[in-house]
Amino acid sequence: MRNRMIAAAIAFGITLGGGAVMAAPATAAPMSATASTGKAWGNFFKGRTDLTLDPAAAAALTSLGVKVKPVFAGRTGSAISFAIVGDPADGTIEHVGGLVLQAGHTRLYLTNYTIDLNRGVLSGLVNFRQRADLFTIGAATPQGVTLALTAGAASVLNSTFGVTAFTPGLVIGYGNPVLR
Repeated sequence: MRNRMIAAAIAFGITLGGGAVMAAPATAAPMSATASTGKAWGNFFKGRTDLTLDPAAAAALTSLGVKVKPVFAGRTGSAISFAIVGDPADGTIEHVGGLVLQAGHTRLYLTNYTIDLNRGVLSGLVNFRQRADLFTIGAATPQGVTLALTAGAASVLNSTFGVTAFTPGLVIGYGNPVLR
């Protein structure tokens, strides 16, 4: 499974980068629907999950000097799209790609998300090392389901960037899985 996920990340990055593996800046122009959904790779991807940052959270991150950039992820309109891999029928939705949060030379990578539908949490790898619960999945809204910081994620963000602005329960954005 791990090798499949690594291969998917590389393949998805090559698709997005036009042949070179790269992370697109958050201000990049929207990608075509074909690239952002992984359609160019046939049936390999099971769909995508679109993430839309909450406007207040995006403004707060900007005020702290923290930039959010996708890693091995595409764009669908204003949302960042992460390819779904694995079998969502088992109660989990696994993804490739992620985000890098950067302020100056300080970077925090949050990648390879797994939505656990049974526990109502979204976990991910922190700096490519340890899996941690990052967000609780909340109520459905017109933008998608709310994604609120867990206590552990808030602590990691605060210690990484030397701030106290991140609190447990802070809504960071909205997730919208699109299975095919």
